Amino acid sequence: MSDFDKLHSELEAHISSLEAKFIKPFLPSVNPLATPAEYEYDVKAYCVLSHAAIEEFFESVSLKVMSLSFDEWVYKKKNSDTLTALVCNYRLHIDVDTDERNSEKKCFDYLRPVFEEAVKRHSNDVHKNHGASITYLRKLMIPVAVDVKDDIKLKNSLNQLAKERGEYAHKQTIKKFLSPEDAKNYVDDCLSLCDDIRVKVNNMFI
Repeated sequence: MSDFDKLHSELEAHISSLEAKFIKPFLPSVNPLATPAEYEYDVKAYCVLSHAAIEEFFESVSLKVMSLSFDEWVYKKKNSDTLTALVCNYRLHIDVDTDERNSEKKCFDYLRPVFEEAVKRHSNDVHKNHGASITYLRKLMIPVAVDVKDDIKLKNSLNQLAKERGEYAHKQTIKKFLSPEDAKNYVDDCLSLCDDIRVKVNNMFI
């Protein structure tokens, strides 16, 4: 099992436990006579905690791809799109020594500080990240050369979950309540998006 498989397996197990605790009693369908008051806080908790877990998965994958790519370059001299994307994202460049009195410097020694700076900056950006919408997902994945799946349904579900999480976490009065079925569907779609990323990053390190 790869590091990415482990991260994904842990995510699925965690989401499954949240589902069992908070919304399974209201599935497969909510009693049409039931009022939101009966499931309001359970759905809130499920959305907020699921969103946080998915966000952590995205961040962990981004950092792991970056770390492995850098290590492969250092120890195996293996170039990657990840390092290229990182350097481009932060608009870094090599400072060529123009003093002819100095000894020649290897390209490796020119590149290493540039890559290290890119790694440092991306790490800082990831740790300052707040949220798991498509915009944030792109900011996490594109700089490490991981494509985000262009699926309208999956992307909409991620944005909806992020929206619900924001409203539940910051507003005490919610006028419109998400049903347990819709909450589960949003999370399931997000897990499909996570699995697509898992497959892609595994293929990067075959």
